[in-house]
Amino acid sequence: MQLLESFRVALTALVANKLRSLLTMLGVIIGVGAVIIMISIIQGARQKVVKDFNENGSNVVFAFYSPKREKRNTGTFEGLTMDDVQAIERRATLIETIVPRLEGSAKALRGKKDFSAKAVGATGDYLSVNSIKVDQGRFFSGSGLNLNLKGALDAVAAQEANKLRVAQGRMLGMDDQQSWAKVCVIGDKVKKKLFDEGEEVLGKVITVTIGQARLPLTVVGVLEYKGNNNFGDGSPDDQILIPFSTMQKRFTGGKIVAMLSARSRGEGTAEAAADQIFAILKARHPAQAQDFIIDTQEGLLKRLDQVLMVFQIVLGGVGFLSLLVGGIGIMNIMLVSVTERTKEIGIRKAVGAKRADILTQFVTESMTVSGVGGLLGVAFGYGISALIGFAMKDRLPTFVPLWAAGLGFGFAVGVGMFFGIYPAVRASKLDPINALRYE
Repeated sequence: MQLLESFRVALTALVANKLRSLLTMLGVIIGVGAVIIMISIIQGARQKVVKDFNENGSNVVFAFYSPKREKRNTGTFEGLTMDDVQAIERRATLIETIVPRLEGSAKALRGKKDFSAKAVGATGDYLSVNSIKVDQGRFFSGSGLNLNLKGALDAVAAQEANKLRVAQGRMLGMDDQQSWAKVCVIGDKVKKKLFDEGEEVLGKVITVTIGQARLPLTVVGVLEYKGNNNFGDGSPDDQILIPFSTMQKRFTGGKIVAMLSARSRGEGTAEAAADQIFAILKARHPAQAQDFIIDTQEGLLKRLDQVLMVFQIVLGGVGFLSLLVGGIGIMNIMLVSVTERTKEIGIRKAVGAKRADILTQFVTESMTVSGVGGLLGVAFGYGISALIGFAMKDRLPTFVPLWAAGLGFGFAVGVGMFFGIYPAVRASKLDPINALRYE
């Protein structure tokens, strides 16, 4: 009952001094709001990544060659080749689908419009390993794993061979990989940058430049809108997908595979499949074994959680500093309040109030100030987070977990209690005779 009465008196004091109370709570409001906003941004980014990973499935494995800096430019080994990819396909029993990939910066041109995009050379199985769908048209055909893509062809000979091969491919019904087809599938943003709204895209030709190579490609498909990707290799909206053989033969002229991605057979087999891939690559290239990076989506997500946790702690600490500043403000106001109410304290002690009663009264008032400030801070943080999420949409999604609101409010109340103890102790120690004489 005494605690409820102390709470009622504290609320009365807040209402009686509205402006002072608001200024006192301002530090707590800003601190709690900052904590919630920062947590919401980090948690929103994590949720989007988890959603993308879940769409992909947990049984995806990645592999690429990344030599240590001191090993670069030494020896004759340059990286993964199609021979390695074919060996993994034959010998890795836990692999269901494997997709080699090439990457490069590209410039797409159509008329007077141009767009700098990311070119990705991949096989027809690319969609089955990545959470991407075709919105219009089709994807290019052929796995490309049965092609003999050793070495770079002589430029002049390749040009003549390509013409003959394409002609034969059309007659024999060869797929896009076998015929080195001049086709591409573009992302949603690429389409919007190169084509007018409502304009027919399929069957139109865009000119793509990668490095020194420049080639007209026919658009056979458009990817569905994916939105910003907060983790990984960027958004598919900004990409131009090209048949792997076309990318390798007509653009790069090399034999190196930038990386490969594979889907293991069933959930929970990704780690074992990754071990198989590493064992095969180690057997084929023992000297470079430690330079192969083999990872799974689950492994990437675990490391992402660790990174986000560090950011969350650091950014949350900034908000908690604001709370501490707010707590100092509360202590200052409570000391002023003790001075202003010295005569009241003396009267209460004269009529029988004990030191514990005075102590409880002032600690409760301090916690009430910080608690109300904490609630306003939670509302402020939720509102700003929702506004950021609405304005930024896929670019900066936000999500406020319930524990973040509880943490912010709880810490605010704790700050009020901590910084209210000293003024409360000071008030409880006042001598009632001197207090009654105080003017």
